[in-house]
Amino acid sequence: MNTEPVSADQAESTRKIGARIQGEILRRLAEVTQERAADRMGVSASTVSRQKEGLDGFCQLLAALGLQLASTDAVVVDQQELLGIERMALKYLQARVEAENRRAQG
Repeated sequence: MNTEPVSADQAESTRKIGARIQGEILRRLAEVTQERAADRMGVSASTVSRQKEGLDGFCQLLAALGLQLASTDAVVVDQQELLGIERMALKYLQARVEAENRRAQG
């Protein structure tokens, strides 16, 4: 368990990320509509409305845990995977430039 105190910057960053998550959820809910979301959940629209009351705290919790939202069609990779992809792309592009240079010279 980490017992280090949380800095004001960390708390503010968590608050901002939580607010962004909440905004994304509310925007998506407006697009889908509470009624449609409720139907998909098998509950009433009023239940969805009541659940929105605790949304701020839930979004803050997600942010505090380092979790983000991603749409179902998103491809999510961690930083190490992204670094690997970037390195492979760099090697590919370097080889392509070298091949072009050889072709231009020969």
